Amino acid sequence: MHDHDDDHDDDHDDDHDDHESEHDRLHLEIHRAVDELGKYAIDINVDAPEGIKKEIVLRFIDDLMTSVTKSCMDNGADLVGHVKSFFSNEDGNIMSSIVDHRKPAKIKDSMESDIIYKARFMLHIIVHGIWDDHVRESALDVLDDTFRKWNIPYKVTADHYDVEKSIAHHMG
Repeated sequence: MHDHDDDHDDDHDDDHDDHESEHDRLHLEIHRAVDELGKYAIDINVDAPEGIKKEIVLRFIDDLMTSVTKSCMDNGADLVGHVKSFFSNEDGNIMSSIVDHRKPAKIKDSMESDIIYKARFMLHIIVHGIWDDHVRESALDVLDDTFRKWNIPYKVTADHYDVEKSIAHHMG
């Protein structure tokens, strides 16, 4: 078992070749990387009494996924953990994921109907390099315009956003 003690870092410069100090530096870098994950999720209801063709919804999803991912990268993210969406109703669901805005989203369509009247759309984002508030801003920056572009009426029902980022780390 490795015992961490707060005074250990005081002699950090003197022991560059020491295995334990290398372990501590690596341990710190891993935790810094983990700490820099920004997360955001949003839950949306789509209610279109006139109906939307599924082919339009599929193109909309690809556009939104690409736009959100690009927006996160443009606002400082350096790596996409995942951007996923779930578009579902009683007729099935359309799941999508993307990790690179320069490539189309991967879409798995198991929705039976060709015309969609109501659906629940959930978007989950995890990126590295920007905090939760910047991930949220990046998503919201493109959300309204993309829904409007595809003429898809929506209402946000839940905005899953941590106002305070809390990180607890316990060593055993």
